[in-house]
Amino acid sequence: MISIQQLLLFLFFVLWCFFHSSFISNQFIHYIKPKLGKHFKAYRLLYNLFSLITFLALLWYSYSLKSAVIFNWSGYFQILHIILLLVCFFLFFAGSLAYDIKSFLGFRQIKQKEHRKGMSNDGKISTTGILGIIRHPWYTATFLLIWARNWNVNTLIINIILSIYLVIGCYLEEKKLVLEYGEGYQNYQKNVSMLFPWKWLQMKLNR
Repeated sequence: MISIQQLLLFLFFVLWCFFHSSFISNQFIHYIKPKLGKHFKAYRLLYNLFSLITFLALLWYSYSLKSAVIFNWSGYFQILHIILLLVCFFLFFAGSLAYDIKSFLGFRQIKQKEHRKGMSNDGKISTTGILGIIRHPWYTATFLLIWARNWNVNTLIINIILSIYLVIGCYLEEKKLVLEYGEGYQNYQKNVSMLFPWKWLQMKLNR
């Protein structure tokens, strides 16, 4: 049976996802930018810090709750677990080579005094490296990582919420990128899969 604490955990993570998405939406950015003026250059960095601190606080709360174990990565499953973690590491690393990490974290905006939407190094669509295989390697890596943990009722609640949020967030990010890059990004969508390399695998198999 789900406890009151677990219902609160569900509510807290839903609220975290809502505010995490809302505070970086185009509508909120357009609203807050003139109000912050010259201080807006620090917004991305503060947004990331706020997101990290609140997320860690929620994780701490989830670990403080007792919960029955549902599944452990033990026995032969340990091999699959290691493979999942290696794939996660590869996707995060490959994505870091394709993205502008300083811009993603918010340091470049402070230095250049501007807010950049894209995460590519030159502000253009990048289709090389991992981005020529899947469009959102970090989303895929995060999805795999959250399910690579041992499962109990608490982690299952969190995993389901975050999985739904990742899918919704990915589609919202796609809409923003289409607005930013237009037809160029739409062509990119046609040629490269979003999260799993279906199109890349199909191309390799058809050779």
